[in-house]
Amino acid sequence: MKRTHILGVFVFLAVCLLTSACTFKTITSARVTPVVRVVRAYAPAVVNIRTENVVDLKRLPEWGQYGAQLDAFLKRYYGEMYSEGVLQYKSLGSGVILGTDGLIVTNAHVVQKATEIYVVLNDGAIVQARVVKVSPADDLAIIKAQLPYPVKEIRFGDIRDLMIGETVIAIGDPLGLENSVTVGVVSGKDRAFASAECEYTCSGLIQTDASINPGNSGGALLNLDGELVGINVAVVQDAQNIGFAIPAVKIIRLLAELE
Repeated sequence: MKRTHILGVFVFLAVCLLTSACTFKTITSARVTPVVRVVRAYAPAVVNIRTENVVDLKRLPEWGQYGAQLDAFLKRYYGEMYSEGVLQYKSLGSGVILGTDGLIVTNAHVVQKATEIYVVLNDGAIVQARVVKVSPADDLAIIKAQLPYPVKEIRFGDIRDLMIGETVIAIGDPLGLENSVTVGVVSGKDRAFASAECEYTCSGLIQTDASINPGNSGGALLNLDGELVGINVAVVQDAQNIGFAIPAVKIIRLLAELE
């Protein structure tokens, strides 16, 4: 009996030592870089945004005269997206949850024409959202959703402190691949970029070489302190590693208009 008790104590101590060793290795590993720490802390705040835009063509005055011909053409051209005079567009984008009140920032072009907006959270849960504020000139929008659980509140970075060459992390959902992470540097500040997504030339942008792809629109650009320095908006298609983000100061201004 005594021998069994001693053996049990020995096994218990061995397990404790092994667990401590593993924990110590995890904490002190050189692989746990500042980038990894930021991603672990703030990736859950980056969400996938799915939108639907339903267009009822039967409401157009021309439908009565040309409806039959258009119906046959649209069925061939749009396939499953079209049915009996109704065209349904679906698109993907990204967004960043700003706090527990359910406010989410994204690009205006992701949501402004949508009839339905769905937010896919980090754990796969899907909640419906609505638009509460849009700035087409800055290509920014604030939407609101009822969150099923609290999230870590985002802190904003100051563009005046942003350094050329400092490391930044882009998190988004390019091509529907949720929470994809790319890393780069700040390549420039106060850039202007002509894009069809803005009503005119977008200005005051942050330039980065962190890879930004379709679906990244509305995703987060974070510094190594975990601060949101910008919202990813565009990439130059005919160039390599030239992307742009809308600085956080413009998000702050848009939020102030809600008060």
